[in-house]
Amino acid sequence: MNLQQLEYFKKIAETENFTTAATLISVSQPALSKAISKLEDELKVPLFQRNKRNVTLTSYGKSFLIHTDLALLQIEKGIEELKFMVNSEEGNISIASTHCIGTYFMPFIISGFLSISPDTKFQFNHQPTSKIIKDLKEGKISLGFYEKNDNLLTNTEIESIPVKKEKYVLIVAKNHFLAKETEVSLKDLKNESFIVYCDENKDKMLSYSEFIDYTPKVSIQPSEASMLGGLVAAGVGITIVPNTPLINTNTLSIVNIKEDIGYKTIYMGWLKNSSLSLNTTKFKDYVLSLI
Repeated sequence: MNLQQLEYFKKIAETENFTTAATLISVSQPALSKAISKLEDELKVPLFQRNKRNVTLTSYGKSFLIHTDLALLQIEKGIEELKFMVNSEEGNISIASTHCIGTYFMPFIISGFLSISPDTKFQFNHQPTSKIIKDLKEGKISLGFYEKNDNLLTNTEIESIPVKKEKYVLIVAKNHFLAKETEVSLKDLKNESFIVYCDENKDKMLSYSEFIDYTPKVSIQPSEASMLGGLVAAGVGITIVPNTPLINTNTLSIVNIKEDIGYKTIYMGWLKNSSLSLNTTKFKDYVLSLI
């Protein structure tokens, strides 16, 4: 049994026709028939029921197709992983992060690493967490940076390590009556209008039900997190965000929140049992050293 026979078998199963399958994979029909006959002889079961025009899978064929699909998928993943390993040996590190994390966290991390490894090249994308996890599983990226969500808690294929915690704070315009306060309680914001960016963790910033007895008023929900600061500065409303260096304190005031509403935690993740390149491993260890 060889890879070619498995690919032939899969294509015939898909087309249910030897002639069509032979055309699609650019092989003669006699050669295709001979390869499948050898496979059936080796397995000692018929894989196809031959009819006048088409063929259909036998019960043996249906069962074997499930394992054939898995085997070909694993081989494809292995090929992709080797391609990325080759690229990484040339200095490339393939990573992705959510848009917010990529805006204010990743530039500092990458800049710091380049100061000690200046020849490194990064392949870097902004993606939703779900796409990052998918690409990690498929070997399209080596490392991902995201905020952990419920889907990750049940995902056993991905190793997720917290690398950064950021306290949530309230930001208001400079002319807002709370601008000169150092601390405020969520209970005192009942009459305020909130600006909320909803990503995959929808409504998370307004879900503090144990601290408040009201439903916050939402004045606007921008499509980009980067719009929050500008809208707050313009007096459209107030918002709760992670305390990051990107908050423009020239136009905004940062106010601590009295209640302990937790932190935004940034996670770094990779596919368990995957073979990371030397450069990727070096970068991963660098990020972990900053914890």
